[in-house]
Amino acid sequence: MKQLETYPGWSDWRKGRFVRTLYDDDFPLPEDDTHPEEFVFAPEIEQQRDLVVQYLGIGQALQALRDCEYYFRRFPFHGLPVSKHEHLTYMCEMYFNRFYELKERIKRYLNAMTKVEPRHGIDIGQFLKQFERDFDQELRERNQVHHHRRFEDLAIDRVYLAQVMSNRHGSWREESERFYRKATNEWAQRVRKRAARAEKYVDAVAQTTLDGCTFLKAATPSSDTPETTNSA
Repeated sequence: MKQLETYPGWSDWRKGRFVRTLYDDDFPLPEDDTHPEEFVFAPEIEQQRDLVVQYLGIGQALQALRDCEYYFRRFPFHGLPVSKHEHLTYMCEMYFNRFYELKERIKRYLNAMTKVEPRHGIDIGQFLKQFERDFDQELRERNQVHHHRRFEDLAIDRVYLAQVMSNRHGSWREESERFYRKATNEWAQRVRKRAARAEKYVDAVAQTTLDGCTFLKAATPSSDTPETTNSA
């Protein structure tokens, strides 16, 4: 990314893009030759930049997976027509979909890296199959939700039934809350554990990138270069 800062016109375009983004929608800045909507790099640089942007997208997908933990731990709809068991169902479905997003971004990235560096040294097919084996349950549930039915879970059913009972008998309210806290805590722990496992795949992609992409090596300081230190 530091190398791009020296690319002719890129820095000025970014500054102009920043201004246009913050400009009031009621008075949009028109596009012209000096403020094009897209900046065009030389083909080789564009290919390398696209690869870096896609890698950053993998990191975003992993972080989105991690963030599911906090969505499970918070219920922001008090007083609104969204029940806790419905919210919990939505969160589970979102959680499952994060694995599909991560897999697809990794797949797209590795295929793009093959075009830039064909000898990167990773078997893409086997790598993705291993990912699918490790996260088979999550990917299967995502497929079921996407193509067939809503997610169903005994713990969520228990939350629902306890809520129904609490509406009729106030003595069930405390039990309903206990079921809900137990379910959300279990899901939050599951997110943390499975995200840690998914991170290993992202680390493997990062190592493959550093080992295989020669244009990144050119941008990395040589280990032979002595480090400068500040004397006291």
